[in-house]
Amino acid sequence: AMVIDEGQLRDVTAEQVCFDSGSDAVQALSGGSIDAFVGAGEHVIRNRIKDLDVKGYAVTSQVPPYSLVTPSNSDIRTVADLAGKSVAVTAPGSLSDTELQRAAADAGIDYAGLRVVGSGTGATKQATIEKGGAAAGMVTDPLLTTMVSSGRFRVVWRPDFDYVALAVMARESWAAENRDRLAAFVTGIEATRTRVGADPAAALQVAQKQAPGLSTDILEKVLTTTVAQAPQGLVINDAVYADTVALLEKVGQIDPGTAPPFADAFGIFLAELQPPLDQGRRERHHRGRQLAVHAQRHRERASQALPPAARPLHRRVGSLR
Repeated sequence: AMVIDEGQLRDVTAEQVCFDSGSDAVQALSGGSIDAFVGAGEHVIRNRIKDLDVKGYAVTSQVPPYSLVTPSNSDIRTVADLAGKSVAVTAPGSLSDTELQRAAADAGIDYAGLRVVGSGTGATKQATIEKGGAAAGMVTDPLLTTMVSSGRFRVVWRPDFDYVALAVMARESWAAENRDRLAAFVTGIEATRTRVGADPAAALQVAQKQAPGLSTDILEKVLTTTVAQAPQGLVINDAVYADTVALLEKVGQIDPGTAPPFADAFGIFLAELQPPLDQGRRERHHRGRQLAVHAQRHRERASQALPPAARPLHRRVGSLR
């Protein structure tokens, strides 16, 4: 959203489209109703395993965004205390669920013994945790910072490992035919990320238009955290990819040895997306075209519309019209 508001998508008109889940966005991407999607990198891996035409072209966050939160007066002190109890995630099979499986494995408790509750996002998830529908829940910003800052909630577990948390993905066939548009999209995200880091005050003013309900203090914290989570140049190496694959194998989301090689899943990055174009070709490519950008954020992010680079565009998407 900030990328659009700042006018960073040169020669491309972007439209933001919101989905309730990453799986819904991937279906839209595969069906051709959107052109690009920013969501959990595991979607790239799963779809490549299925031989589907989806590939990653940039990474906007290499830090998992969800943390495990419980009411401040709860007797839950560690993840191990959740054995046999209910835990809220956005939906089964989502990134929040993947992180919960990792937290359970690290704590030495049986994930299958947890009562996992799909509670959606935003106010719905907060109410589920606060009213006892779940002993704890996986929460991401800006709701995470808002809840903890209220003093009514505290963090039980935070991820401390690298993971392809948010990636720009598109159909490989579309990317091959629209290389300059994809380059404009990715370049715009990186330009916004750089701007947020270099001029946080100006970036805050833009972000406030997207999230008028958030206090300045909370929004500043969210922007700072988001910038820190994005890799330089939106590029990762094969070690981060290998860690991501290892986690998906560990929690049983993919079978060992089935993940595609790094170069097959994330074959092109920012520098490679920008071949020189003559002016005539550039005008022909962009005249009358639109790139619609989707934010697959959970409702908490969709409603607050934080930027791709200024927040895990966790889930942002785009389409040509």
